[in-house]
Amino acid sequence: MRYKVNHTTKYIYQAQATLCHNIVFQSLGPFPYQHVEKYEYSIQPEPNFLVKRKDFFGNEFIYFAVQKSHKELIVKSDSEVTLEIPNWTQLDPSSTPPWENVKQWLESTEAPNETRQFYLESTHVKFIDGLREYTLQSFTPNRPIMEAMMDLNTRINTDFKFTPGFTDISTPLEDVFRYKKGVCQDFAHFGLACVRSVGLAGRYMSGYIETLPPPGKPKMVGADASHAWMALFIPEAGWVEFDATNNLLVSNQHIRVAYGRDFADIVPLKGIVYSGGGQKMVVTVDVNKVAE
Repeated sequence: MRYKVNHTTKYIYQAQATLCHNIVFQSLGPFPYQHVEKYEYSIQPEPNFLVKRKDFFGNEFIYFAVQKSHKELIVKSDSEVTLEIPNWTQLDPSSTPPWENVKQWLESTEAPNETRQFYLESTHVKFIDGLREYTLQSFTPNRPIMEAMMDLNTRINTDFKFTPGFTDISTPLEDVFRYKKGVCQDFAHFGLACVRSVGLAGRYMSGYIETLPPPGKPKMVGADASHAWMALFIPEAGWVEFDATNNLLVSNQHIRVAYGRDFADIVPLKGIVYSGGGQKMVVTVDVNKVAE
C-alpha cells in the first residue's frame, strides 16, 4: 500500500515573535514493513539555524531556530511511503507464549536492552488505581500474550468512547479511566499503562492513518490527523502493533513516524517562542492512497 502524507502546522502570533526554538518529529521512520520513498519539508520564515539529529530511540528529528521578527510560523512536511503487511498478522494468537512467561523473560538477562525502558511508568503512563484489575480481566492466568492483548484492545475500544475535545495532553490518565472518554493518544497511553502494570513492555507509536469519509461523501481536504497506537513486545515476533481506537491489529494502513515511552518523547512539533501575546495553532493533515 502506497500513501502520500502532507502535514502542515501554522502558528499565528498576536504580537511579533522575535525568536523561536523548535523540535519537529514528522520525518517518517525507517520501520520494518515501511519504506520511505520521499520526505521533504519547508519552514517559513527560513530558519537562521537548522540541524537534523536522532534521539535516544533512533527517531529522526529537526531542530531549528528563527532569530528574526515574525507573525507566523509555518512548518510543512511532505512524505511518500510504501507499507507492507507485517508478519505478525499471520500469527496464531493462541500459539504465542503465556504472558507470565514473557514477563519473567523480560526481567531476565536474556531480554534485549531495548525493552527495559518500556515496562516502567513514564510521563503520561502511570499505574493508577484500578488499572491492574482492569488489565487482569484480559490477562488471565496462563493466557497466550497476543490473545490477551487482542482481548484488551477490544475492551478498550468497547468501554471507552472516542470524544474529541474532552481531553488534552494535560488530562491525567485517572480522568480518562474514570470517564471512559478520550482520543487516540489517550487510548494508547491507557493500553500502555495496562500492559506495563503487569510487567510487559509496550511502546507508544506516533504516525498517521487515512480517515475515510462516510459512504457517498467526498473526502475533506485536511480532514486527516496525526494518529497514535501502541506496540507490545512478544518474543519471536518482536514489537507487535495494536490500535485500540479502531480495534485493529495493525496491518498496512498505519504510517509510522516515531516511537517512545509516551507522547512526551515524540511531540510532532514543540518549542519555545518569545512574543508579547498569545498564539493560535492550525494543523492540517492529508493522507491519500496512491494508485498502484
